[in-house]
Amino acid sequence: MKRAEFADDSMCFACGEKNADGLHLKFDYTGEHVSTTLAFAQKFQGYSSIVHGGLISTVLDETMVTLLNRMGHLAVTAELSVRFLSPLSIGQTVTVTADLIEVRGRTFRVAATATLPDGTRIATSEARCVSLGSLRDDDARS
Repeated sequence: MKRAEFADDSMCFACGEKNADGLHLKFDYTGEHVSTTLAFAQKFQGYSSIVHGGLISTVLDETMVTLLNRMGHLAVTAELSVRFLSPLSIGQTVTVTADLIEVRGRTFRVAATATLPDGTRIATSEARCVSLGSLRDDDARS
């Protein structure tokens, strides 16, 4: 695929500012890891009052790729695994944090954890991502 096919038009479901139906995630980057905190609205439920696992997976994935973006890489997820540990209730605040585990050429192994304020882990994830090139500072997702 061509790099131009991965342009950021602010419509990303996870972080896009222009996507009216999106999650509008905002990230904090420390130079070592990236994190975001959110609470899901009822429209994102699976079973009654429980956040749909696919949405939790989306936030885990987006947080890991955002870490790589902030590190200057235009990256995409090649493989994603998620382990669900506890249900997340609608409206419950959760923080998702991602850390880089390993770099092998253009391939990165990244991990993320979704945690409640009391320290309870909701889900863990690991991804193998591939860099398609570098990002200029002003191209990195916010």
